[in-house]
Amino acid sequence: MAARLAAGEPWAPVATAPIRASALPGRTDSEIRSVVAALPGRGEDLAAFAALGERLALDGHRLITITGGASRIPAIVETRVPGVPFVLLGSDTGALAAVAMAGSPAVRPDALVLLAMPLLHVTVAGLPLEDPSPRILPDLPILLMHGADDEVSPLPLVRMTTRTARQADLEVLPGGHDLLTGPGRRCVAARTLLFLEELKAGTSVPAQMALAPYTSPIV
Repeated sequence: MAARLAAGEPWAPVATAPIRASALPGRTDSEIRSVVAALPGRGEDLAAFAALGERLALDGHRLITITGGASRIPAIVETRVPGVPFVLLGSDTGALAAVAMAGSPAVRPDALVLLAMPLLHVTVAGLPLEDPSPRILPDLPILLMHGADDEVSPLPLVRMTTRTARQADLEVLPGGHDLLTGPGRRCVAARTLLFLEELKAGTSVPAQMALAPYTSPIV
């Protein structure tokens, strides 16, 4: 599976019976229910996103992995599909990058999914200088998923971060910091899918698309 993955490539499972390959990667833009731009974290293998991308594809949600620093923004913008929710999903330092990019007038995500987010007030080794470390969460629909036994970003401190974010939902999962490959990995896929379906059901056109460019609270 890892050999088939490239940055910027939509996920599609191997064609096996009972799944038809054409039903997954072959969807036209008019059949896509949402677009998820995934930002990997420190040293994270892109193959870690395989199971999540395959599960979302089954229900018509497109996940595309984007690598790099601030230079990711043009590639992220190109993944948008008009008229469907556009979500940034970040893991580890990718979650911090997603929060930082939420304030970009060019990106304007409709929602964020943040996996194992490092603490906002702590400088994280390995975070590219192009992605300034955010201080607070933006006022967007946000799904945070965090391991109950995360030793890198202790859960009680992350929970405190969410108290001022009125649209943030914190989901505590089994395991530690590595959510995509740990014991809670199936919960990640299931909860992300539910979040996307709720976002899609909210309005026919995502609210952020109808608003003025989002003003970042990041200082």
